Amino acid sequence: MSDDESVPQYKASKPVSIDQLKSQDAEDESLRKYKEALLGQSVAGPKDDPRRVVVQDMTVIFEDRPGGNITYPLNTKEAVEQMKKEPFVLREGCKYKIKISFKVQHEIVSGLLQINTVYRKGIKFGTEKTMLGSFAPQAAFHEVTVPRNDWNEAPSGLLARGSYTAKIDFVDDDKQNHLSIEYAFAIKSDWSSKE
Repeated sequence: MSDDESVPQYKASKPVSIDQLKSQDAEDESLRKYKEALLGQSVAGPKDDPRRVVVQDMTVIFEDRPGGNITYPLNTKEAVEQMKKEPFVLREGCKYKIKISFKVQHEIVSGLLQINTVYRKGIKFGTEKTMLGSFAPQAAFHEVTVPRNDWNEAPSGLLARGSYTAKIDFVDDDKQNHLSIEYAFAIKSDWSSKE
């Protein structure tokens, strides 16, 4: 899906606060209980933290990597910056997924989209967009794995090997970019190979 593609039948609704949603039809007991089940017990976010989407960590899940999966904590600005400096290795042809753990605070985030763009030598190599969904604020963290039911497969061959950079953006229906995470990886002939 390119950046200028849109779904003509879909129109994002106007933002509504949780308090507005809860107060609508307050006299209908069954509807009130249904909304509580959907929205959960909303938790106000910290007053000194205005973020609506808070990413806890990113895990690269491998089907068969010696040493297992790699988890990057992303709960501080320093950790997000550090991730750019610590590339992980994909053995050519290996199967992998990316799991993001995040929570939503303050207000509902509607239509949260994860956009993963990969670059090689500064040139865009590819973009993948994944709809994560809509989320009400709550204390618990959500975990989303991309792809959900299958695996990504790293490219193979001499031309695929090398260093890559990438960026994940979390954008909602209102086109608000809640967070950008930059990371780096290398595709090599083997897990411990120099090339």
